[in-house]
Amino acid sequence: MSAMSPCIKSTACACSQIYKCRFSCRLSCRPCCLMFQNKFLHSLFIVLSIPWDILVVTLRYYIFGGLNYRKYESSLLNCIKMRVLKASLAIDMEYSYLLAPYSNGFLIRWMLPMFCSTLVKDLPGLGYQYDENSLWLVKQSQSTKTDPVIIYAHGGGYFIQTIITQLKSILAVFHLLEPEIKSKTSILFLDYKLVGGGHPFPTQLEQLHATYCRLLDDGYSNISLMGDSAGGHLSVSYTQYLKSLNRPVEYPKNLILISPWLNVAPQPNELVKGRSWIDNKDYDLIHYSRYAHIENLATIFGDVDPFSLVHGIMAKVPKQRSDWDDIPNYSNKDYHTFLIFGEHESFRDDILEWAKYAFDLPWYEAVTYGNSHKLFSRQHYEFKRRNKDGNASLTAYVEPLGVHDSMLFFEDGVADQIADNIRSGRPNSADDVDPVRYFGVVRLANFLNETL
Repeated sequence: MSAMSPCIKSTACACSQIYKCRFSCRLSCRPCCLMFQNKFLHSLFIVLSIPWDILVVTLRYYIFGGLNYRKYESSLLNCIKMRVLKASLAIDMEYSYLLAPYSNGFLIRWMLPMFCSTLVKDLPGLGYQYDENSLWLVKQSQSTKTDPVIIYAHGGGYFIQTIITQLKSILAVFHLLEPEIKSKTSILFLDYKLVGGGHPFPTQLEQLHATYCRLLDDGYSNISLMGDSAGGHLSVSYTQYLKSLNRPVEYPKNLILISPWLNVAPQPNELVKGRSWIDNKDYDLIHYSRYAHIENLATIFGDVDPFSLVHGIMAKVPKQRSDWDDIPNYSNKDYHTFLIFGEHESFRDDILEWAKYAFDLPWYEAVTYGNSHKLFSRQHYEFKRRNKDGNASLTAYVEPLGVHDSMLFFEDGVADQIADNIRSGRPNSADDVDPVRYFGVVRLANFLNETL
């Protein structure tokens, strides 16, 4: 790090100083100016190289009969997705707009109808603005204030814009809901600001809080939070934020966590062989180097303490059950959580460790993962708890050979099957969808059918 700029000191305790320095020194420090110019060129090179990457993946696929992506090695489309997603995460945070130079409003109001016309046809309220921080994916006009509203916070490390596969997968789940439940369920998209635009955390937390409070003020009483990756971090962080207010508050009824990013500052003892950060680096789209870089941490979290429970979650030490047992989402049997993540994702061990403290999930350090293709025990990959005093109701899945956020990045193909049924006038049901190919979509639909 020191070779990049004499103004930047790469120590964890100085991350806020790094954040301040990196902008002020652009004008006063020539090495820093060169550094940021190089970052732009590097980011531009990544974007311009994507077509070449696709060509190389395609040639390797047909020459060698697949790539070493385990679950997705026999699918050319998913191999291409893996390569593109890996490349996307290597881009500098400030220039992530080069990847997706559009707003979420444009994505929802224009791109979805253009590319998924059947899927969004007749969706009530699609694209309607709710407040300055959110817009509706689905707004049921005949719903009551006690009917479910799901706030969705997208993944992308707080620096990458939403991509269409995420929304296709979510709307696929919506179409697989039972008719009675579907007719009363609304989905609100949280259009949070990205850190690359100069909006470090907790800007996103403040936006979520504003929208959540607006819903409560408008009389909504059945609110769930759903988030993938960084959106999962935001959802869990928000429960700790509500606790920190030290006053009576209304907690979300359900949490839907898809590959949540829970350890924002992995330590050296976690970046070793035998831990998922290292063991899964060749299989997953997430690479540990992106999250072990102190400057990235400073860009995302600015002046806040990334090692606090509200901001860092699993970066806080010591870790203990008492951090969670006074929050109803983790201790009250009437509150439900859906948790899903991949066997081959880099975040796996962090999620398992967090679930040990938050939910008393018994898998962390008791189960060895990574070889389900050779030895599979269902009790170590599926968990369901209901009506146990002192514990929240939990539905948890480790997807065999799955990778980070696979439900929203790799299962959007189910939308084509759903669209065919809509065009043909056939009903859609989770029972008719392949539960192996669309592992997460089917299980989330079943969870929502049970709990909403």
